[in-house]
Amino acid sequence: MRGRLRRLACVLPAIMLLAGCQAVSQLPMLGGAGDIAVTGELPPPPPRTWPDPQVDVLNQRVRSYGLVRLPAMQRYLDGLLADIKKAAGVPDWPGRVYILADYPLEAYATAAGNIYLSWTWLDSAQSEDEIVALLSHEYGHVYLHYHQLEGAVQTADTAAGVAALALGVAQRTGQAAGWTPVDTLIASYTVGRELTSAAWGRGQEASADRWGMNVSLRLGYSYEAGFKAFLERILTWEDENAQRRAALKQQLFEQVQRQAEQEVLARDQSPGTPGSQLLMQPFAKMAGALEGMVFQGKEQLGGLWDASASRHPDTVARLDDLAEQADLLPPGREGGEGRVEPWRKARSQPAVANVLGNYRLAYQALDNLQAPDALARARRSVRGATATHALPLKALYAAQQAGRGGRRDDSAVLDRNLASESDRAWMSVVERSEALQARGQRAAALRTMDAGFRYFHDAGDAWPSAIAFYGNVVGWDRAKALAKECASRFAALAQACDKAAATPAERAQADRQAEQKAKEMVDRLFK
Repeated sequence: MRGRLRRLACVLPAIMLLAGCQAVSQLPMLGGAGDIAVTGELPPPPPRTWPDPQVDVLNQRVRSYGLVRLPAMQRYLDGLLADIKKAAGVPDWPGRVYILADYPLEAYATAAGNIYLSWTWLDSAQSEDEIVALLSHEYGHVYLHYHQLEGAVQTADTAAGVAALALGVAQRTGQAAGWTPVDTLIASYTVGRELTSAAWGRGQEASADRWGMNVSLRLGYSYEAGFKAFLERILTWEDENAQRRAALKQQLFEQVQRQAEQEVLARDQSPGTPGSQLLMQPFAKMAGALEGMVFQGKEQLGGLWDASASRHPDTVARLDDLAEQADLLPPGREGGEGRVEPWRKARSQPAVANVLGNYRLAYQALDNLQAPDALARARRSVRGATATHALPLKALYAAQQAGRGGRRDDSAVLDRNLASESDRAWMSVVERSEALQARGQRAAALRTMDAGFRYFHDAGDAWPSAIAFYGNVVGWDRAKALAKECASRFAALAQACDKAAATPAERAQADRQAEQKAKEMVDRLFK
């Protein structure tokens, strides 16, 4: 029996990773451009077609807390991007810069040529050189056409599974002592970073770095104040965040493990024989380990991906690669203090400073909703230009709920965001609709969801959560009809929409079938 248990312990991780390995193996791994030099001619860009840029923007407003409307800063950033395109020889290519409401130092480019960066980059960068490094790196992905992997990541079972896992853990443990909405965003950042790592391959991030450094040097920017500072800021942010939240992650990790084990054991309805319990116990332990992995950070989650796919270089390796390239530059080309004054002027404009200050207040409130001044901070965050922004209003909603212990529905504050077409975020639609439904106001909940879904109808990422809402509130026939429409319009989201349209009985049946398959594999080992 001991030998069998040892074999079971060895094979369980393989069983749990099987679906992930299969999905990752189906991802198209594009060839890197590791021979890109930081000086000289750029490789010719691959041909491509451009998707609708406005639909692209709408889709980003569905994710997380949406976008930050900051016209003065966006004009400045668009000017820098225009310089990058001109230096790369593609001045007529599409693409603008948009600002994300997310807290982590996030930035990415899409197939439409748009670049999205979090407001925290604006709040922390110290020179125009650093911002140009960030923008040129991201536009390198556009130029080299690496963003075509975006669809492949969305369709991968592994990506969908881990994203759903992270969401489920956050929903079930959101009330854990000391865990805040900001911690959930940090966890999402970690998971998203590792998902991207699994798909992009080891050479492609480095190629985008080299492409971007080539362009930034053409524009006369400094390597030291630009790319080196840009990558060091990412590294510092990741290190500080890991240290600051290590204790909270461990606490939540242990709680998630216990809950996952209990859920697996509770689903086992077979006769309570010693053999049955013995068989289910390792599955419960593995479920707990996998769920806890999401909140254990880069090392543990990275180990999961290392077993099934290559990863892009981490930040230290990217710094080392560019340092080697910088050593090859002619004397005087890599140094310089950077263009600090233009960046200071752009960031200190009253309209920009007000918005950044209010977002700092909103995140301070969300990061500690039990603090005596959390509600006051949240209230200040919705003054002026951010009075209708989704994130500050979410902070106010959460702080009011925390102060009242959830005894009253404070979600009406989100109506301010819903009434603003330019600031509207899908998060507000979902939270407001669900809050109304939870309070028994079905008609009002449906009106809110109907209006929001009409507005975000062309944003594929809105469909799964809308389908789940309609299934729970209207009926599963409606949900399944929407899932079919989703599959015909957004092929990459077909699986997510189908899962959202599954009835509770169908989900339970799928869980039982998955468990039965795993048990059969174990039985074959025993035989």
